[in-house]
Amino acid sequence: MALPVAHVATAIGFTKTRDLRVVGLLALVAISPDFDFFLVWCLDLSIALYHRTFSHSILFALSVAVLYRLLLPGYQHRFSAGLVLLALLSHSLVDMICTADAADHGVMLFWPFSEIRLGWPLVVPLYARFSESPFSAQGAFRFTMLEIVLAPIYWGSAAVLGAPLRKFRFFQPSSQDEVGQ
Repeated sequence: MALPVAHVATAIGFTKTRDLRVVGLLALVAISPDFDFFLVWCLDLSIALYHRTFSHSILFALSVAVLYRLLLPGYQHRFSAGLVLLALLSHSLVDMICTADAADHGVMLFWPFSEIRLGWPLVVPLYARFSESPFSAQGAFRFTMLEIVLAPIYWGSAAVLGAPLRKFRFFQPSSQDEVGQ
């Protein structure tokens, strides 16, 4: 289970901006797939059946990026639809590497075409080493501290992966604001 700090750090790694408004908007985009929790809570749905499904899929990320491009053209000078796409896809990837049991809590990356849940528990051994459960006060504190320690790694990985992508027009804003000249 990844915390918002991991999702935000990863998404911000894809850009070189120094504009705090862009960082704030990108942070909202990066954590937005977890808004499916509101559906679970408001409609009293099973978290196991509905969390990390449609909102964590490639189709959702593509749809939101296209809608952003079509409905908010005034924001294209801040950051591109490609950056929206990367932020949403990185959310799913971070959740996948932080998932202990892919069968129960994995990401349905290919929803609606497949209901297979994917997950690679790369970070889970670190969680287990620092705390038995993130649901106790001490466990939550340790879990949060571990996420803060890992955040620069997530950010750096995204910066390295994002550098070649920034050369493509789809991943560039319509001005140089995102580049942070």
